[in-house]
Amino acid sequence: MRPERPNDFPAAWSAATEVDAIDTQSQVKQILLQLREKLQTSIWLIPVVLCMGCLALAAVLLWAEREFDPLLPGLQVLAIPVSSARQVLGVIAGSVLSVGGVVFSVTMVALTLTSGQYGPKILRQFLSDNASKISLGMFLGTSLYCLVAVTAYEDTDQPGISVVAALLLTAAAFAGFIRFIHRTATDLQADRIIQSIGGELLQLFTELTNEGSQQGRSYDTLGWRQQARRFRPLAIAAGTGGYIQTVDYQGLVQWCADHGCVAQLRVRAGDFILQGNCLAKLYGSASVLQELDVGAAIRSFVRTGAMRTPVQDPEYPITQLNQLTARALSPGINDPGTAITAIDWFSLAVAHIADRDMPGKVFMDQSGTPRLLARFTDYAGIMKAFYAPARQFARGNIPVLIALLESLNRLADLTTMRDRLAIIARHGQELSNVVECDRHTGYDLTGFRQRHARLTMLTSRLD
Repeated sequence: MRPERPNDFPAAWSAATEVDAIDTQSQVKQILLQLREKLQTSIWLIPVVLCMGCLALAAVLLWAEREFDPLLPGLQVLAIPVSSARQVLGVIAGSVLSVGGVVFSVTMVALTLTSGQYGPKILRQFLSDNASKISLGMFLGTSLYCLVAVTAYEDTDQPGISVVAALLLTAAAFAGFIRFIHRTATDLQADRIIQSIGGELLQLFTELTNEGSQQGRSYDTLGWRQQARRFRPLAIAAGTGGYIQTVDYQGLVQWCADHGCVAQLRVRAGDFILQGNCLAKLYGSASVLQELDVGAAIRSFVRTGAMRTPVQDPEYPITQLNQLTARALSPGINDPGTAITAIDWFSLAVAHIADRDMPGKVFMDQSGTPRLLARFTDYAGIMKAFYAPARQFARGNIPVLIALLESLNRLADLTTMRDRLAIIARHGQELSNVVECDRHTGYDLTGFRQRHARLTMLTSRLD
């Protein structure tokens, strides 16, 4: 018999249940985010699902042929002898399995070319595409379907529907193969890869600045410091090394609220930490903290891994664009056009947040009390993450430097926020310093100086 809830503490029971539910939902959300990223970049999931679907289809059609064919005389037209059906399905199974091997080989060649030409960080864009996975799964699934049907036929059967289904699956598989070859030929182009990365960056910026991400957050660092000033800090060391992949901010805030603490998180998604590095600082009553295993509790909210992921790291696609830009401007390749394309797509993504508020670094609990001060991506960090490396890579390359300055002009046109204009002006001045220190002809410098003068006018119009 289920125990009754104590009548003396109904409010406490309800509050504890609600807190546990919020904590569990937050942890489940983080796990699902990581799982989605792993499944999205895995090669095996879609082929396995398609193979299982084809096996189920074979079982259903074989059962339907034996149970319903006598009741549907019109389907007798499709019936062929068992020996002929076995020959047809045997030929289909062998041929589609051979072509499936070709699909796998082409996929491996494409991955090798992508890694060698554009850098290993770009592999994720190719792994996220489902064209090769669907094509491989269709061929393997069709082959399994035929093998199951051939071994399941009995001498008294009159195959018809199952053979037609095998032919349709074969046609679909070859249509997918043609689409796969087309996608592979187009997706390996630098412009398409950059477009894909830029689109992902735009999506991450959209999620970063939507209304949901602003809830429970503020810029009140003074309020947080007033809360933390009452206690001595307790440093929490990282238990494992690697890249920070996800942080359960809501779970950490709730934990701090439950134990009357405030915390300062010293890492964010995308950071690389070593075992023993400071993960967070906890401010709370010494008597309370001594009774708890606070180290294990805080570390449970931070998940690490061997690679960076874009799940909570909007700067990850920027590192991909940086890698493309660096390789394009290397002496061995010398492809300014690709670098300029990367600049254009980055400016397109940043334009989406040019005049939007970024989420605050202070997380508050349900009562509005500041609980967590976190390191988080801001506009200045986003701009520096791309323009500083690009400026260094493009030193001495006037067309790329002009493209960088032109992108700053476009962004300055889209915002009236003083802090954003100041950031844009700073990067424009750094570009000007680089150009003026190098030796360039007056003719080459004319276009750059004209754009810099326009940028100066745009960024100073609110002074």
